[in-house]
Amino acid sequence: MKKLWLILVYAFAIFGFVMLTGFLAVMFGLTDVAGKTDEHSAAYNDFAAQTKDLLEPAEAANTTSTDGLIGKIDEQIDILEEIKTREKENLCKIFVASQTADYNAKNIFDAYKKYSSRELLDKMLFALQLKKDMPSFEQQTKECMDKGIDENMLLAQFVETKDANVFVWQDSEHWRIIKEGLTRDKDKINEAAKIAGTDPREIAAITIVEQLRLYYTQRELFEKIFKPLKILASANKMAWGIMAIKEKTAVQIEANLQDEKSPYYLGKELENILKFKSSNTSNERYARLTNEKDHFYSYLYGALYIKQIETQWQLQGFDISDRPEIIATIFNIGFKNSVPKANPLVGGSTMNILGQTYSFGGLAHEFYYSGEMADVFPFEK
Repeated sequence: MKKLWLILVYAFAIFGFVMLTGFLAVMFGLTDVAGKTDEHSAAYNDFAAQTKDLLEPAEAANTTSTDGLIGKIDEQIDILEEIKTREKENLCKIFVASQTADYNAKNIFDAYKKYSSRELLDKMLFALQLKKDMPSFEQQTKECMDKGIDENMLLAQFVETKDANVFVWQDSEHWRIIKEGLTRDKDKINEAAKIAGTDPREIAAITIVEQLRLYYTQRELFEKIFKPLKILASANKMAWGIMAIKEKTAVQIEANLQDEKSPYYLGKELENILKFKSSNTSNERYARLTNEKDHFYSYLYGALYIKQIETQWQLQGFDISDRPEIIATIFNIGFKNSVPKANPLVGGSTMNILGQTYSFGGLAHEFYYSGEMADVFPFEK
């Protein structure tokens, strides 16, 4: 009995020590994943600047100002020739990409057929080139244009893809589980996005990064230890729900909806969208964000957070609604670090996935423009 008693005492002592260590680790931020600026941060901004004022040839046709019927016909002919040249160039870009990354080039080709957008094509190719070195891409594209190409030649490239997926995290079992879960939640994500007035694919991108981070970082260990202990999770404001929203962030999202003077204010129609049904707001907030059977509120808080960030930047003259890497970075680093400016940094928490280091914002951008799940969450930008 004495030995049994000692075993129990030591066991509880060890358990208490582990819990106290974890408590202190959370309280002093020792469980936070290190954040840094993405190595490609400048490249994201340079590319965004290049594509900012890009006009499709069809859009340029609406700017015609030539007087006289003959002059207008000649101008329309020039525009059609430009469209033809641009189409050949676009197909050649995809063809060159298919020479070393046919799996990913097929996703790009599918998106191009659906949206016929040169801007989207260039953004998807940019995301691919950040991962796949293509040093002679421009020269090969020029050579392809000189030789000529058509859609049938491209289709032949994709009859049977042979190259591995450049975005390696999409080949893991973890990704398949996440993908299935998001597909099931499609309607809830779309509903949350519609209410907030934001992009469902952006919500999906951030959710995916949060979920992958749980799988591939040490944060998962602390999630397993403390997540069941509601009082510790609440008291220490740990991240809640599948979009990992902290309590203090959720409280600010709610407050921003009510404050007409806030740069994050979204208007009268959304003031009461998060109205509580009980007087115990803390418990109700926690129940909303940790509901394992219904993730709607997780997505709604996330969607409102995204929209509030976009609104703040828009008021300062910076439209980041088509910059998933910037939105995701700010989502990760918090309201206090959201400072509108011309050349924002991409980064946030870092994680190692199958030997590759990602920043939070960089991984969100990679998913967004990978073309993956485009059938579930179509491109809106």
